[in-house]
Amino acid sequence: MSVVAIEETTATARAMVARAGARITPWRVKVLAVLMAAHRPLSHLDVLAELESGADRVTVYRVLEWLTEVGLAHKLSGDDRVWRFSVTPVPHSHAHFHCQVCGRFFCLEEVSTDLPVSLPSGFAAQALEITVKGICADCR
Repeated sequence: MSVVAIEETTATARAMVARAGARITPWRVKVLAVLMAAHRPLSHLDVLAELESGADRVTVYRVLEWLTEVGLAHKLSGDDRVWRFSVTPVPHSHAHFHCQVCGRFFCLEEVSTDLPVSLPSGFAAQALEITVKGICADCR
């Protein structure tokens, strides 16, 4: 990623944290920028690997949880029970792909989760999650 792209991503991340009405901290901005640059859901360890050395794993996890709480990121769990985080598009209405070989997750922006769901009387849907399992292009 070029220096200009990094600066633009950082500026966008800073603006998103500010719009959430929260204090802008360096770690909130850095972690959100990493998620924005990834274009796929990342685990806590993936995020740590992208950050400079000296990133505290507990701080990064707390930031990931905070990003989820305020709606700037969403998290999903794979069969390995590892949470993966990605930037939340507004609204978050796409499916995910989980590669059964390498374990990576990918956002499937073109696959909508705006499907009609028939629920029993008295039930109200709040979210629909779709995860397609298979083998990614890199592992085929």
